[in-house]
Amino acid sequence: MTATKGKVLVVDDQRDIVDTISFVLEQEGYQVLTAFNGHEALGVARIEHPDAMVLDVMLPKENGYQVARYIREDEKAGKLPKRIKILMLTARAVPEKEREEFLQTWSGADAFMYKPFDLDELVQCIEDMLRQPAPQN
Repeated sequence: MTATKGKVLVVDDQRDIVDTISFVLEQEGYQVLTAFNGHEALGVARIEHPDAMVLDVMLPKENGYQVARYIREDEKAGKLPKRIKILMLTARAVPEKEREEFLQTWSGADAFMYKPFDLDELVQCIEDMLRQPAPQN
């Protein structure tokens, strides 16, 4: 088995976005896992322990902010063996800058990217996140 750069969970309710991101990440040497709603994302993350997540904000069953928050709570409770780096994808900007900053802080996401996004920038963002040491709680 060939070594990979890491394991990335890609979560979006639009299959074409998941397929495109997955293809690019696999070409870059990542092992890719997928999910299409918030509940599924939590289940995969809790079982597979990915190194990073590409997480859409607008998801059925649990939104991306909630999923990220649950992941951070699991980490603090010792239910996950390592910190998962989270890149949030969103198609819309929150109207008030203060509210957007609150949601970003509350969710515990490491980075945000707006749709439409550049695939090279997405890959670079994941690589940058994975190089960063985990924050100390």
